[in-house]
Order: sequence, then structure tokens, then C-alpha cells
Amino acid sequence: MDASISLFELGWQTYFQQQLSLDDLEAHKIARVCRVEPSNYTLLSEQGLISLAVQPSQPNMTIGDWVIVNSDNQFVRKLDRSALFNQEQKLIASNIDTVLIVSALDDNFNIELIKRYLELVHEAESDAIVVLTKADLCDETEVDEKRDRVQRLNPLLMIETVNTKSAEPVEALKSFFKKGKTIAILGAPGAGKSRLVRSLIDLDDANTHFSVAQDSLFRLPNGSVLLDSPELRELQASEAMSSASGLEVVAKLAEKCRFNDCTHSNEPGCAVRKALDDGEVEEQRVKAFKRANFSYDEDSSSKSKPHDKFHRSAHSDARARKHSITE
Repeated sequence: MDASISLFELGWQTYFQQQLSLDDLEAHKIARVCRVEPSNYTLLSEQGLISLAVQPSQPNMTIGDWVIVNSDNQFVRKLDRSALFNQEQKLIASNIDTVLIVSALDDNFNIELIKRYLELVHEAESDAIVVLTKADLCDETEVDEKRDRVQRLNPLLMIETVNTKSAEPVEALKSFFKKGKTIAILGAPGAGKSRLVRSLIDLDDANTHFSVAQDSLFRLPNGSVLLDSPELRELQASEAMSSASGLEVVAKLAEKCRFNDCTHSNEPGCAVRKALDDGEVEEQRVKAFKRANFSYDEDSSSKSKPHDKFHRSAHSDARARKHSITE
């Protein structure tokens, strides 16, 4: 047995422990999926890597799943998931406890994309923490205004603001990393994900990596684990592209409005409203464009003038978790 790997370091929790039988404890092995290929799964266990051939009798599995194998490394069963990310029936990742949704506070700030990521996390039944980066590139008023816009998405949403000049906010993030917790990170290109990861862990440090060759699970502070995968990166990229393309359609229409400060509500000569009335653009896209470009609240009758910076660039809720963990 590789003493440098423990189940808790891989994200093991009480919820999974409660699913074990006496045979599992005495004769079987517990492993976590860390790589998925068309004909093979790679599992990471206390004993090291296990190769498991894909069989028609097996359920579909994804990175993050917990699996029971026998002494000959043959599949026995998959444990029930605590969380699951999927997209159009494609499995992305499972058993992620907390997702850090990373968004830059500069001109790349996109409230609609943050909202979409929150919806994905909510649907997966994970928890979310929004991390607003590059605070040092904005003045304090702008930081407060954008943070307030995010907070209005959910009054109970946890939000952390970080910058490149201070380590204190990053240290505050580490307090969310508990033993056995699995963490993932979502964010659009340019949001500061890579810098955030480097501030949390040293990828050049051998202790960050488990002592076997795999690239999906990494040690985080306080005994938690970071889960990353090509599928997860593809998901966040596709959502970012979808959000950007949807806003671009409305942005091109907005350029044709009679007034430069048009809020696309009831102004005469509004090209966006005309396209909406003619069925040429979806109402959801128009609302998304307003959220991204205005201090806009759908429940309020007041809308402020557009922010020039935004025009230059074209839930998680409090709920009972499926399982309880003794910290």
C-alpha cells in the first residue's frame, strides 16, 4: 500500500462510508475514477492506480465517481453520487462538494455567465462560492457595485474578493477547504483561474500530486482535493462561448438604436425592442444583455444608464446537503 495516499485525501466522506457492506470493508477495494477513456477507466486508490476495462454491464461512470472493486480489481459496483455535473446526457464530473466560480472584476466581468455557472452548480447539487478576481485593477466603488450585482443573484451566496497584491483573501478561501472535501473551479478564459490555482497550491511541489501518474486529482490545503478534468474545462469554455455569442447578437442590434444611452425598454427607435417584437431575437438574450450591461433588476421598475465599460466589450442556495460530514 502507498502510505502517501489515503481515502480522505481523495475526497472520502461519511456519505460514501455509509454505503459500504461488510464484504467491502473486509475483502474489496475502494477507488475513485480519475480518468475516462472509451474502453477503459483509471481509478485511484490507496493501493495506487487501477485499470478497469469498460464492460456493457457497468453503469456509465465519470471522473469523481467512487467504485468498489474486488481483490482481482474487477468491478463490483459504483457508489451513489452526492453530486453530478452533466450536459445533454454527457457525464462531466461527480461528487464535487464546492465549486469556486471565478470571475474577473475588470472589463471581462459577465454577470450572466456567473448566473449560468450558478445554475449548473445548483443543478449538480454542489455548493458554490463566487470568487471575484483582479480587484486591484478596479476602483473601490466599481468593486462594490459589481459585488452587489452578484449578491443580488442570491442574498445567501458566499462571495470572496481577491487581488494579485494581497495573500489575505486567498488565505480566507483556504478556510473553506475541509478534510475530505472535493473542490472544482469554473470560470471563463481571462477570469484568473490559473493565477488562483497557483496561489492555492504549488503545482511544482511533489506533495501537491499523488504519487501516481494522473492529472485529475490534486491535493489542496487542509486535506481537501481539487478535481479537474478535460470535460470540466470543456464545459466552462462552452458556457463562456455561448454567453458571449448570445450577448454579441444583442450588442450588434443595440448599435442601431436611435439613442446611444438606450436602455432597450420603451425608447423610440430601439432596434433591440423591434427585433424582439419581430421575433428576431429571444427575450432571454435581451434580458441577459441588460443584466450584463446595466445595473438592471428585473423586479424593479428603475434601470440605470448603461456603463460605458461594459459597452466596450461585446443558486447556489442554502439547502440541506444529501449527507452530513463531521468536521
